[in-house]
Amino acid sequence: MRKIIFLLLAVAGGMVVAQTNVPPQNVPPHQPTVISSDSADFDLGTNRAIYRGHVLVVDPKVKMQCELLVVDLPTKGEHLQHVSAETNVVIDFMDEKGQPYHVTAALAVYAYGVVGSVTNETVTFTGKPRVESAESTILSEPLIWDRAANKFHFYNEQMYFKQNISGGGGTNGIPKLY
Repeated sequence: MRKIIFLLLAVAGGMVVAQTNVPPQNVPPHQPTVISSDSADFDLGTNRAIYRGHVLVVDPKVKMQCELLVVDLPTKGEHLQHVSAETNVVIDFMDEKGQPYHVTAALAVYAYGVVGSVTNETVTFTGKPRVESAESTILSEPLIWDRAANKFHFYNEQMYFKQNISGGGGTNGIPKLY
């Protein structure tokens, strides 16, 4: 397995440093995103990287595995705008409260864009997507992770709760209605 390291500053939570007269604070440096795969191709004309075979992406905020990863690398100073991961996609991350999430799908497509003053940052999962948390397992086709709003959007979903959501009071997990 080959290991290729990218420092993606200003990408997905990266840090942008502006010069001011304020003394520097103790800000930890941005950790690199590490991508490992069996092989990789880089097209210098289009700034596209294609990783094949046992792809593993380790970022300070997200860990992802898949078989094929296509990254349209941003030019200097721009935000990463498009990534697609195919075949046995597995993504693990924690929300801002420290709750772990485990998402699986056949295909995941990351898209970033700004229209007017609205930032759109989504990951769309297709191919039997499934998201698991400590509280539930949700099946949805498609499943959209709105990273800008910090929400999941479900369509034709099936939700399975891992704990009794009725709050008790009934038998067999059925709440009393009287």
